[in-house]
Amino acid sequence: MLDRMTAFLKAQKSFSIDSQATRDNVVAFGYKLQSNEHATLTTQLSNKLRVELSGDDRDRLFIYDGATLTMYSPDDEAYTRVKAPDTIGKLVDRLLGAGIEMPLIDMLYQIHQGSLTEAVRGGVLVGDSNIDGADCDHLAFRQGNVDWQLWVEQGDKPLPRKLLVTTRYEVGDPQYQVTMRWNLKPKIDASTFVFTPPKGANEIPFTEPAALADATP
Repeated sequence: MLDRMTAFLKAQKSFSIDSQATRDNVVAFGYKLQSNEHATLTTQLSNKLRVELSGDDRDRLFIYDGATLTMYSPDDEAYTRVKAPDTIGKLVDRLLGAGIEMPLIDMLYQIHQGSLTEAVRGGVLVGDSNIDGADCDHLAFRQGNVDWQLWVEQGDKPLPRKLLVTTRYEVGDPQYQVTMRWNLKPKIDASTFVFTPPKGANEIPFTEPAALADATP
């Protein structure tokens, strides 16, 4: 089922995902608080990407045009641009290495170069389920300290429709859950993968997190 899903997604020249996610944050005294975020991801071929994120904690915009990655924070009225690799797969690998969070980054990694089952110790086919009106196969997997579940649409379009990740052995067993609505023929125009700085926004330099580890505060 995962092989069918991956092969189908790799065959798509463009698509967009409209997602709604919830994330558990464990704070003082073990309270588990849930935050919500909405993200829209649009990608074209292997070297164009746009991600718009709005949520309780932050708003972000990511635009990748095949040569440059721009990250914009409207709350801070600041953006940064960095030279980027020539494919989304290489870009995602770099983002993961730098510790940069982006919605659905694991899904992108799976599509382009990774394997969701690399560290899996076991898995089961739970059964049939329905997500947003789509009949799905419900799969469940266990890794060392993570349990995760995936709902894959049945039929000739094996799209991932829902993902649930549970972090075990942490206080409260926090979870991340996202549901995905797919558009395999998104509307894309000349401005989709171009960043135009809003009035008043300031460009700031970007420093890899690793370079800050030994820096003086």
